[in-house]
Amino acid sequence: MEFRSWPAGSMSPGTDPAALRLITTAVVVGLVMSGVALVSGRGPVATEAAAQRPSAGRPGPGDPAQAAGLKLLSQAAQASRSISYQGVEMAWWGPGGGDMSMVEVWHQPGGQALTRAPGTTTGWPDQPHQPVPLAGSGGPNLDEAGVLTMSTRLVSLLAANYVIAAAGRGQVAGRPARIVTVRRRAGGLAAWFWLDSATSLPLRREMFDARAHLISNIAFAEVSIGRGAVSGEPAAVARAWRTTLAPGQLARLRAGGWPLPGPLPGNLTLIGAKETSTSSGPVVDLDYSDGLSVVSVFVQRGHLPARLSGWSQVALEGHKVFADDPDDLCFAWSAGGFVYTLIAAAPQQTVGQVVVALPHDDGPGWLSRMKHGLHRLLSWVSP
Repeated sequence: MEFRSWPAGSMSPGTDPAALRLITTAVVVGLVMSGVALVSGRGPVATEAAAQRPSAGRPGPGDPAQAAGLKLLSQAAQASRSISYQGVEMAWWGPGGGDMSMVEVWHQPGGQALTRAPGTTTGWPDQPHQPVPLAGSGGPNLDEAGVLTMSTRLVSLLAANYVIAAAGRGQVAGRPARIVTVRRRAGGLAAWFWLDSATSLPLRREMFDARAHLISNIAFAEVSIGRGAVSGEPAAVARAWRTTLAPGQLARLRAGGWPLPGPLPGNLTLIGAKETSTSSGPVVDLDYSDGLSVVSVFVQRGHLPARLSGWSQVALEGHKVFADDPDDLCFAWSAGGFVYTLIAAAPQQTVGQVVVALPHDDGPGWLSRMKHGLHRLLSWVSP
């Protein structure tokens, strides 16, 4: 399966509608396969863990389950780096009643997980923060997330933004598992993790929106773990995003007029920044996470036309933006001489907050003003 990157050739997200549509579609798939939240819906992945959810009771202050849950996720981060495994993962995400996907996964200690859709021949590094490789270009490398993996950075963000607790035991792909629950600090279930009892490797992850509706579900349908378990893995391709931006480089871009935001609403922390060159100029990719959700913001100089083929203009939190499909949470707009493309695997409320926080030319509340004007007009003509 191809997991995203901006084209390194003539097409760029702000200037070519077809390229923008292809990129957003593939990025959403990559984000969902990373197990982060997408959109409201219901529909479980069919594994034997489906009925093995413990009570969703909230742990109290100082509950030993909190320390145990954090320890288990920390062990999962270590296992994701150090353990060999190979398997098949099934993913479900929710728009329109649910979509399913299947991917083969290989991992060797110290390397990135490689993924491939069954029946294809090209393996891509599984990095959900990259655009789809086009014209022979490869996807970049971001260590913060991968297919059913965990990192120390993500564990740190989870601990800062959520209440974590060990919650029971279950089974995934025939392997005994420890279950960790993740709850929002204001209350409400956010996620379940199933971790392999023997190795702590993540085996399954369910995500929920603020109303506790299941919005994504990813799990191993089959998996082999340990030395000698991995064989036949595909070769990784070259990477297109050549430049990782350090804080000083980001500061210089901002001083040069680039509107590159820092932290975003919803406790979204900047976890990675990259820049690449295209024939239309540089493109900056900013990636944010709160430990569960992931939002990517792509910024480049330019502007979008009044009409974008294959896209619809919609109102989102009082702003006019283009949407390939509103349920996909992929949006694009231009403001102040820059094009913004927002690609999210996050609850809809979080996406709306991020859109409001980014620059727009239409001004805040244009839709509200339009409704107010229409109301006044109707009041004048009403008897």
